[in-house]
Amino acid sequence: MRKTLILVWFMLFLSLAAVTATLFFYRQLENKNKKERINKENFWFLLERQSNLETLYYGQPGRVTDSKIVRQFKVKTGRPNERPTPLPQLLGREYWLISGKTETKDNPETGPYFISLDIPVTDDEPYGPEKYPECEGRCNWVLPGAFGLHGIGGDDSKLTESDPGSSGCIRHTDEDITHLYNLIDPTKSIRYYIENS
Repeated sequence: MRKTLILVWFMLFLSLAAVTATLFFYRQLENKNKKERINKENFWFLLERQSNLETLYYGQPGRVTDSKIVRQFKVKTGRPNERPTPLPQLLGREYWLISGKTETKDNPETGPYFISLDIPVTDDEPYGPEKYPECEGRCNWVLPGAFGLHGIGGDDSKLTESDPGSSGCIRHTDEDITHLYNLIDPTKSIRYYIENS
């Protein structure tokens, strides 16, 4: 009788240990999957270039249905057919990446902040992507330096319909670019999608 009782207790102990180990394993797997899903969620942008509408999302980059709108911005893009904001698709890419941010309070063209995109540039004309197919191949961005998102140095006329546009960058109100500058971390691989709509 005593051996039977010990055997029953031993079997109960083994069963409990097996259940505990299984639950622990599944909980670890669930936490890993949750972390992977969270790590894939991020801020990302979609610029509707012709509409001059930029949307900041949080969620699965490039997937509007799996993301939430954080905020929308009325912006001013590059001059069409002359100095356009480059489309990544025309250079074999799906999106640009936010590559840095800088305080530019003393620059009346880009102040108070500049958020860089990884659009290829050259030190000589055309100062942007070489062999870029828009503008019948004759785009010239006039100014050397990075493409990106920036402010308007307090000059609201730079966002009006009558203004022809920037030299390929995306202009924001000073308030909006300040908000983005304080929110965005360039080390987080933030994608910037552009549609020609």
